[in-house]
Amino acid sequence: MKNKKKIPETWESDFLDFVNSDTINPPVILTERIKAHISDDINPAIWKIVAKLAGLQTVCATFTLFFCPQFAIGFAKRDYLATLIQHSDGFGFMVACGVIFLGGGAALAPLFFNKAELRVSEKSLLAYFPTISILAVVLFYLLGADIYFATALPWFIGGSVGSLIAYSLVKYFRITRLRFL
Repeated sequence: MKNKKKIPETWESDFLDFVNSDTINPPVILTERIKAHISDDINPAIWKIVAKLAGLQTVCATFTLFFCPQFAIGFAKRDYLATLIQHSDGFGFMVACGVIFLGGGAALAPLFFNKAELRVSEKSLLAYFPTISILAVVLFYLLGADIYFATALPWFIGGSVGSLIAYSLVKYFRITRLRFL
């Protein structure tokens, strides 16, 4: 079969036929579905964003347990990171542990979010990161970790503030330097 290409002279007549044709309205159900789909794309549900962020943080946090146990819970036989740091029981070390455990997933999130998700997520970050930090400490406690206030507080600060900073820096870098949204 031959592929016929229309010549420019017939374009005008085709266009006029289109303009003068009777209008056909699409079914109402189709119009509503399109509106709902566009609305979901422009304003994604916060629970979807939180679920995506929690999933990323869960994967990254689980990965960190292979080389950096948290509150003596991990997959490695010994704490390789603690041997590198002379004073591994200090405030700064526990802050670093919180940052490593929760900051990785927070840093990856802006790379996995689209523009609308980035915009909507800004409204809940100040509540999300402290909440996920508390939940992580509670989970470690339920798994049998010996958690004391003196170790949990700096870990919580590192997890909360470090995640917020990691998320914000990668988001800024993505928007200003990589220029893709």
